[in-house]
Amino acid sequence: MLENILSVLPETIAQEIRRMNTSRGINEIRLRVGKRVTIISSDMELSLSSVVSLSDLLDILVKVSKNSIYAIQNEINNGFVVIRGGHRIGICGEVVMQDGKIKNIKNINSMNIRVAREIIGSADKIIPYLINGNGIKNALIVSPPGCGKTTILRDLVRQVSNGVSLLGLKGENVGLVDERGEIASVAYGIPNLDVGKRTDILSNVPKSIGIEMMVRSMGISVIATDEIGSKADIEAIKYASLSGVHMIFTMHGSSFLDIKKKAGMKELLEEGIFDVMILLSNKNGPGTIELIENATTLIREVI
Repeated sequence: MLENILSVLPETIAQEIRRMNTSRGINEIRLRVGKRVTIISSDMELSLSSVVSLSDLLDILVKVSKNSIYAIQNEINNGFVVIRGGHRIGICGEVVMQDGKIKNIKNINSMNIRVAREIIGSADKIIPYLINGNGIKNALIVSPPGCGKTTILRDLVRQVSNGVSLLGLKGENVGLVDERGEIASVAYGIPNLDVGKRTDILSNVPKSIGIEMMVRSMGISVIATDEIGSKADIEAIKYASLSGVHMIFTMHGSSFLDIKKKAGMKELLEEGIFDVMILLSNKNGPGTIELIENATTLIREVI
């Protein structure tokens, strides 16, 4: 999977990373103009000898866009580009605003490449708490950035889609709304990561629109997406709930109390939309399970 990243890096940087013994454990590659390349893993931070130039960053964009930066302008405006394998390249520079919206990011001066990981079985400890008879409970996974929520969501989708015979779970038709392309890493219509045999995928569409499209048109029983939170997301979740579709979502937050403070979430919690809430941390590495709670009981405590 790391080769997808190395293929878009300048060759001198790529070769230096290939020579590293810890290349499989890399979590982030940070590139700042005029600074040495920084490699971050779960247990170390290392500076390479290669110094990043402006031309290096432009070269990466040209490779990612297949020589047409205009083709990825919308992604650049969002602050990141997702490449094959689900790896996210965050972008910093001078933001150009027009009518209150981001028109462009120019004079790019740094990038952060976050390495996506497919860990089959990463949701094994969580899936038993989501099973309700032969179906799935509505679940919300809460996690700070970098704590493995996308990896665990991907594996939950895979297991729900395929079924888990040992737990009596039959495979469900899952609608996956993959707004940024990180979950299934679809390229040319084909997912590069395993999200199960009964999963239908909508990529590169706002979550709120994708949720409604899935409910209306695909006859799914479970819908999943990453990082909910906008007002439009909240309305789409209400729509899906009224349609009888089960839901598995993630959200940024450091605690259950933290998410209650976010716009629209208190209403969803009070309406009992979610059955189970899961809190992740990085205490013992990404994907550390801090809490798995019955949402009804927990909500009474945090609201």
